[in-house]
Order: sequence, then structure tokens, then C-alpha cells
Amino acid sequence: MGSEMTEMIYTVALIIAAATVANTYFQNTAQLNNVLNAASQNARDSAMTSLKTVFAAKIADDVVEVWVKNVGTSSIYSGYIPRFDVFFGPKGSYEYIPYNKTSTPNWVFSIPSGGANLNPGETLEITIYLDYDLESGDYYFKVVSHNGVSSDYSFSL
Repeated sequence: MGSEMTEMIYTVALIIAAATVANTYFQNTAQLNNVLNAASQNARDSAMTSLKTVFAAKIADDVVEVWVKNVGTSSIYSGYIPRFDVFFGPKGSYEYIPYNKTSTPNWVFSIPSGGANLNPGETLEITIYLDYDLESGDYYFKVVSHNGVSSDYSFSL
């Protein structure tokens, strides 16, 4: 009678342990699946996003306008655009330009076609306000989107 009771306790303990291991396995599998889905979505977003800088021009002594076209297959929500990284300056000494800061340098944007998204085929206008006057020479511009897609452009004044 005593060994039957012990055997029953061991059996119940073994069932509880097996259920715990199975539960942990399924939770980890679900978490891994979520991570893989997120990574897949990020890769999909990056693959569908493509930018091309088409032109840059000096519009004032300390202001540059740059036009960047969405040549990808997906729209870019305008709420993501302030998260873009913009770099500008003379070749060899360019700097990060923050978005819409109260002091210069800074940059702002507009979507000339209007709307809340930068749709495929539309052009983004980036205006860069500098804390120095532009002089003759070679300049470099680079924009990096919210998901890491970039475009660069060089021009001379």
C-alpha cells in the first residue's frame, strides 16, 4: 500500500513536471515566432522602401533645398519623416543636422503634392537651414530613412 501511494505521488509529480516543460516550450516557441514575424516585417519594409536624391540647390546664403524621391513600392507615412537622419556639409566635414530644432542648423520638410504620406513616385522637399554661409566648393548630403534605407548626393557650388 505504501509503495502504491509513493508511485502515485511520483506519477503526479512527473505529469506536473512534463506539463511545466511543455508549457515553457510552447511559450518560447510563440516568442520566437513573434520575433521572426517582426524581423520579417522589418525586412519587408526595408525592401519596399527606396529613396533617390534627385537634386540639391542653394536657395540663400545659408539655406539648401534638397529633393528626395520615393522610388520604392510603399508609401512613407509623414509621421516617420521627422525620424529621418540628415547629414550635410562640405565634403570631408559634413555633420548631422537635427530635425526642426529651434536653432540652426536644422531641417524641415514638405511634401509638395500634399497628403499625409510620401507615396511612391512623389518627391520630398527637405530645406536645410545652416549656421554658416555656403561658399564655393563640393558639398555632400545624405538622408537615412526611419528603417535604415539611405540616399546620398554630392554637388558643387
